Amino acid sequence: MPMRSSSNTSRLSRATIAMTCLAICAIPTLANAVSFDCVMEPSLNVKLGSPVSSILAEVSVERGDHVEQGQIVARIESSVEEALVAANKTRAESTAEIEAKQALLDQKTAVISRKSGLQQLHVTSTQDVENARADFNVAKQEVALAQLNRRMAEIELQRSRAMLEQRTIRSPIDGVVTQRALGPGEYIHQDGHIVTIARVDPLNVEAFLPVRYFGLVKVGQAAIVRPNDPVGGDRAAEVTVVDQVFDAASGTFGVRLNLPNPDSSVPAGLRCRVTFDVPEQVAGPSESLGRMGR
Repeated sequence: MPMRSSSNTSRLSRATIAMTCLAICAIPTLANAVSFDCVMEPSLNVKLGSPVSSILAEVSVERGDHVEQGQIVARIESSVEEALVAANKTRAESTAEIEAKQALLDQKTAVISRKSGLQQLHVTSTQDVENARADFNVAKQEVALAQLNRRMAEIELQRSRAMLEQRTIRSPIDGVVTQRALGPGEYIHQDGHIVTIARVDPLNVEAFLPVRYFGLVKVGQAAIVRPNDPVGGDRAAEVTVVDQVFDAASGTFGVRLNLPNPDSSVPAGLRCRVTFDVPEQVAGPSESLGRMGR
């Protein structure tokens, strides 16, 4: 038994070492590292407004709340729209008109059948049969019209439900509420907004590099981002945008990186340092961090 326990301990230690190595390897190793100041920003800021102008009935989020895509954040007063939905639903579900017209059609069908039988026995005239056939055709068209009316009622129900849904404001993204501009009872204009939501996973890392690095930092390239205190720690990021227009005044160009932030552990708006791997001869003495052994 002691030997088995020692073997299990050895296997557990090897597994722990392997997992540690995988975690370390997730951060790219940069041979010729240069570092620049940067700032971490939300990847998207959304100001939620309303497609209609009306009174706010409810705002269900506060600043700092985390929201998910599709979550209700506000409702607009909608008593008229709710009543319209109820009326259209009753009309769309009713089959009374179709059943009445169908009963009349069945009666006209029986009449024309009897008239045709009597005509064969030479008991009724051709005019009577033609009149019965005309009444039958009219009754048939009235059934078709009743069916059309019901389909139109179903379409009106869908339209009224869409109008009601416009008065329910949902979040289009996962994110954090950064501002609540209006509250219940206030009037919302079509050009106004109720809340602002920031998407913090992923974060955008914005940096400005001297123009001599243009062409050396490319889209898809790996980099290391270190947020300022109190967050700290090295995090892997990827270049997603390299500006094609320089800033003549400062002699720089912009670079944007994508920084995954699934647990929202890194707050947006924090300053940072971003480290790239570039050819050694390009790095200036004030920018180069030297080898990673430093």
